[in-house]
Amino acid sequence: MTWVRARLTEEYRPAWLFLAYIFVFHIGVLGVADVVLNFYFVSIGADQEAIGWLQGIPRLAGLLTSVPVGLVTARIGSQRVMIFSTLAIAVVYFMYVGFPSLAMLAVARFLLGVFYGAQQIAMVPYMIALVRPDQQTRFFAYQNVVAMAGMALGGIAGGFLPAWLIGLAGPLAPELASGGAQTPFAYGSALIVCGLLTILSVLPFLWMGGRTPLGAKPRKRAQGEKRVRLRWGLLLLLTVPMISFGFAGGLTFPFYNLFFRETFALPDSSVGIVLSLGWIGMALVPLANPWWERRYGRPWSIFIVMVIAAAAFVMLGAANTLILGVASYVTAASFRNVMQPLYQPLLMNSLPPDQHAMASSMSGVLWNLGWFGATAISATMLASGGYSFLMYAVAVAVLLCGASTVLIFRHRVSVRENPALAV
Repeated sequence: MTWVRARLTEEYRPAWLFLAYIFVFHIGVLGVADVVLNFYFVSIGADQEAIGWLQGIPRLAGLLTSVPVGLVTARIGSQRVMIFSTLAIAVVYFMYVGFPSLAMLAVARFLLGVFYGAQQIAMVPYMIALVRPDQQTRFFAYQNVVAMAGMALGGIAGGFLPAWLIGLAGPLAPELASGGAQTPFAYGSALIVCGLLTILSVLPFLWMGGRTPLGAKPRKRAQGEKRVRLRWGLLLLLTVPMISFGFAGGLTFPFYNLFFRETFALPDSSVGIVLSLGWIGMALVPLANPWWERRYGRPWSIFIVMVIAAAAFVMLGAANTLILGVASYVTAASFRNVMQPLYQPLLMNSLPPDQHAMASSMSGVLWNLGWFGATAISATMLASGGYSFLMYAVAVAVLLCGASTVLIFRHRVSVRENPALAV
């Protein structure tokens, strides 16, 4: 906490305002929506196969557009991309409710993939530029805490929000509220709240008052300075772990809510609370990342936490009681989530700053490839082996993620340690 107190200064105003943006963004886009979105799809008649494809379409969009988005980010600056993308995501949530046909939902999901992917690609180089290199692991951990806290709050609210909104709508539109809290109207109203929260999240950028980090703006080369050559083979190699990481995410995050509803017959409010416990764990466990890094280094730290996560996913697949299922879920999700705050600084510090946007872009390409592949086959896997089969496959995927990270990065040094890597 000494670091926090020492940095509550005007110099770090953009960093703290950025964390405020992250908090509100994650309440709406990932917290509330993670609970209610699949339930909304079910309420309008989508079956498990359709839900799998609807969950996979955003990753296909990210896969197809990540490289162009990376080029645009490098040209116009990460802050502009984040603001525009965030506002566009809000419009997508309104589209879910206004155009509930399967075809229009597919279009909306594709647009979500484009703009959410753009927000994620722009965010990493923006964060790298906000603080000094020796503070990056800690700052990424703090960003993760704030994001997961927002998702936890949103998850709790998402479990109760449809019923609350039905209660509010009852006196105003009794014919719409009469169906209860598991209707398209109830879930759609909650999604509108997600869109409004997403719009609200951009306000911290307006309060920065022009105090933006260097990395938030396109960098102008000095006269005579040569453009840094993009080494596509190296970018591809360094981002290979994101394929298995994305595959593991694609088999779990879209289905956690359905898993607990169908396996343990939990009501929506209880599902929201369970998912929130996972977000809390995902917030707290990565706080130990600086300790992991000091003791084992970033590559080996990632491998160790992925082994722990894999064991927990095996337990989740075998869980036959709610207590064991919740404990396994919280452990698995929390330790898997340690990977990103360690991996992103590791990736960025292996490359010169001019390549950070494209590195983030390539990372997004492979992450989306893994996620889309997982959701594309998820219905078949559920039909053949149920949720247990899914969780065992996820355990293998996170092990591959940890092992590939060690193999690729164990002998690499950062650009700061070897400036020759920047040319």
